[in-house]
Amino acid sequence: MPGSRRGTVRQHLARAGLIAEVIWRRWQVGPYQWRLKHLRWYLVEQTGEYASGTRYRHWLTIRLLILALDHDGWIDRLDGPWVRPSGVRGALKAGRPALEPIPPANRGSAP
Repeated sequence: MPGSRRGTVRQHLARAGLIAEVIWRRWQVGPYQWRLKHLRWYLVEQTGEYASGTRYRHWLTIRLLILALDHDGWIDRLDGPWVRPSGVRGALKAGRPALEPIPPANRGSAP
């Protein structure tokens, strides 16, 4: 998982556990059975009352989960107010590419 500090990774893992637990309680499906509707439901219904910055952090964790589950196409389809820390929707500015997790098979190998 990308993260410059150990605390960042711990926070992502804690949020991922919370997300998985909430989705399990609602639909009794685990991460490998998730569909786009499960993650959209979580972002809309479960984070609706959160502050925009908190929603954004949940979005970052969900984005990492999507990449880890190899469903990259879902990221563009989950657009909403959670994709920016300000909570304001709009066109994204060009910037550096998103960091993607390194697959376990490629860890420790030289490029």
